[in-house]
Amino acid sequence: MIKVNPKLTRISIKYGAVTALFTIIAFLVFYFMGLQPWRNLLSFLLDIMVIVIFLFLALKDYKDNVGGGEFRFYHGMTIGFIVYVTTAAIFALFYLIFIYWGNPDFLSEYIKTAQDDLVNRKEMIVAALSEESYLEQYKMIANTTRSTLVFDVFIKKLLIGLVVTPVFSIILRSSRA
Repeated sequence: MIKVNPKLTRISIKYGAVTALFTIIAFLVFYFMGLQPWRNLLSFLLDIMVIVIFLFLALKDYKDNVGGGEFRFYHGMTIGFIVYVTTAAIFALFYLIFIYWGNPDFLSEYIKTAQDDLVNRKEMIVAALSEESYLEQYKMIANTTRSTLVFDVFIKKLLIGLVVTPVFSIILRSSRA
């Protein structure tokens, strides 16, 4: 059986929770400023930056304070996985609470905004694809559910970590003596 250092898990969960807290704060700031964080590029880029920074800090913390300078690729992948899954799960839970109880009208607002955006881009979509494709997208937006939105934010947070973790794991790994 594989034995995992409990400090590795503890560091990973701690950084994952802190990362989630910062992404939640960023979401709320954008939301209360009326900037619709679910469709704002700046909000998405801020999420990427927060996840990248805290993921790197978690890996560096483990390397310096637990591994004594020794750091293997699998350490990075394990820590990264736990960090970004923790971040994604906590943020998705927050988002679920937010759209069900924090703002019960959120889904209808989301659908209306998304459909308005689609209508504004109708000519471009029809020119690039077809009228049928445009109508299909419009119907799909109308069928959006809260669980779809929660799953969407969960997957987006996971993907950010999934892309960055191998890069940092390679950069920080130490060579065997």
